[in-house]
Amino acid sequence: MFDESTVHVTIERWEYLLLLLYVLAFTFFYTRKQGLMIARFPEYKYYVSGFFARLFGSLSLVWIYVYYYKNGDVVSFFLSAVPVAKLLSYSPGKFFEMFFLPNTWENYRYLFNLEVGYPLGYVYVDGRTYFLVKVIAVIVLFCFNSIVITSAVVSAVTYGGVWNFYRMLVRYYPKISGRLAIATLFFPSCVFWGAGILKDTFAFSGACWFIYALDQIFFLRKNKGKNWFNVLVASWVMISMKPYVFMTIFPAALLWILYYKVQRFRNALLRAVFLPFAMVTLAAGTIATLDSLGGRLGKFSLDSALETIVVNQEDLKRSSQYGSNFFDIGEVEATWTSVLGKFPQATFAGMYRPQLVEANNIVMVLAGLENFFLLLLTLYILVRSRLVFFIILFLKNPLLQMCFVFTIGYSFMIGVTTPNFGALVRFKIPMLPFLVAGLFITNHILDRRKRTLIQGKKFDFEAFSNGDPDRPGWEGIRLPKARKKSR
Repeated sequence: MFDESTVHVTIERWEYLLLLLYVLAFTFFYTRKQGLMIARFPEYKYYVSGFFARLFGSLSLVWIYVYYYKNGDVVSFFLSAVPVAKLLSYSPGKFFEMFFLPNTWENYRYLFNLEVGYPLGYVYVDGRTYFLVKVIAVIVLFCFNSIVITSAVVSAVTYGGVWNFYRMLVRYYPKISGRLAIATLFFPSCVFWGAGILKDTFAFSGACWFIYALDQIFFLRKNKGKNWFNVLVASWVMISMKPYVFMTIFPAALLWILYYKVQRFRNALLRAVFLPFAMVTLAAGTIATLDSLGGRLGKFSLDSALETIVVNQEDLKRSSQYGSNFFDIGEVEATWTSVLGKFPQATFAGMYRPQLVEANNIVMVLAGLENFFLLLLTLYILVRSRLVFFIILFLKNPLLQMCFVFTIGYSFMIGVTTPNFGALVRFKIPMLPFLVAGLFITNHILDRRKRTLIQGKKFDFEAFSNGDPDRPGWEGIRLPKARKKSR
């Protein structure tokens, strides 16, 4: 509940009682759908548990910010959403007008007053944060101004994108559905930072929806109208909240689609001819798209990205602002040569830092344990594949290309622009499922190779370029329906 007199959030008993009713409703919905779907799609055995993992993560995040920090982003975003939601009862016209008005101080005074309340100033002036506040305000309308109930509903609203991305991966590699569930549904950071009242939650879900919808359009050729709409909405959400997520996932997705098209040519000569053309198309399409979105991308646009990187790196030198919770990738000059020269350090930081030796509080320790696991898993895969087989697999598997290109590009982006570990552990959330799933899929194919060679048979990596070659059907783990007996 929003306490306007003291300007902080409290959670009262009635909120927990009402939360219980919401949880029961969610349980009924998800359990019923799981029961209806699991006979045809066995991966649905994780449907309910996947949601409850996100629900627990979302509530844990709220409890930490309300009871431990007693402030912070989650609280600030919620406090700012409550007066926006109140506009509907105070002045319905202003409420709907608010969605289209720019966030100027003139409009701030026009929309809000003492009776309605005011969004926090620093939240209002940041267009991307204010976009989140508008979205949360709509959810608050159905949550009785309760932060704990709002958080629970956010975890449910954003679950669809993550679940569909998981199902897409399982359609390709159904034999490792359990490991893919860990990568997408149960990975600790994604559950904790990727399900609450944060921009990261919606950017994460948007990235998952984006890839799932493209898979439906270009690979399954299903429901193109609906899925193009999903692509546009997911892109809009990413650009509006976390534009650098879109900037890195768009070229990775375009590579995935184009390389798959080229790979379908059986003639090696045709592949050799069309591959350079596809790469030129990829580069031109990416630059043209990002350039056309320059205004929407703000400080991450192609014209402003270099300045943003340098400013952020200068900012980190004021270490008193971050205490000891910052890292330095070295001096960065205002040239692309200098920035790209930091590629190894920045990418490593984005993927694997903070490490345990760099942790100075419990949140960083948990992040350090997770990053240590990721580093060990990556090294294990590289050693096991003798690097050569990893490169071969990467070149022959469009899905893995998409996962790893997005992971590397995104890790570099956040590593070179993020000055402190506290932000870094949150910002990396959209990338983690792609990295972990990519590593699990690579390990799975290496397992299949080992078993095939033990049987004295020849193994072809290309046979796995579009998923498990022996999976039951193209449309997922769909089991055949029983045939009616003829009379």
